[in-house]
Amino acid sequence: MLSERLQLKLYLEPSEHFEVEALIPVFHRFIRDQMLKDLVIDVVDYSHVPDGPGVVLIGHAADYYVGELDGAFGLVFSRKRGGPGPEARLEDALRRLVNVARLLEQENSLKWRFKSNELSLRLTDRLHAPNDDATFASTQAEVQALFGRVYGGEVAIERLPGSKEPLGLRIEAASAPSLEALLEKLGGPPSTAS
Repeated sequence: MLSERLQLKLYLEPSEHFEVEALIPVFHRFIRDQMLKDLVIDVVDYSHVPDGPGVVLIGHAADYYVGELDGAFGLVFSRKRGGPGPEARLEDALRRLVNVARLLEQENSLKWRFKSNELSLRLTDRLHAPNDDATFASTQAEVQALFGRVYGGEVAIERLPGSKEPLGLRIEAASAPSLEALLEKLGGPPSTAS
């Protein structure tokens, strides 16, 4: 993937009771107990912002958001800098996203469940990944190859509207494996810092 900066999102299952503020002590514990291989340094609460990022776990190379950025609640992995080379960027992002989603599902205080087969991808580096047909075609092929292998089957990919927005894709796999099964197919939790 040419874009070093990207955002990958897993959507939360609808819930009658959803308090994004409950995530604040959880993210603080992730930092304190060094639960992630990422260098994470702070937690910011933007839950007061309508359709905003919600609660953000700020890292050096990447951030994790839980909010409503595109109108639906979910967890976003947002790579800002660094990371692996172009051939491994998307898989690394998926591994880190699924790992944190798995940790959040294990939190008894949250009682959250993620739709493991519904994701979105945004390439936020307009210089290296302009929102044009050529970039969409190459990104679609890379997404199809990775997600087809990891999900083991049919994957539908749709280009998100908005020519003035960064290139965005909606991804839906026919199968919905557990986050543990996905993480296993991706080689387990990340072993190095991003």
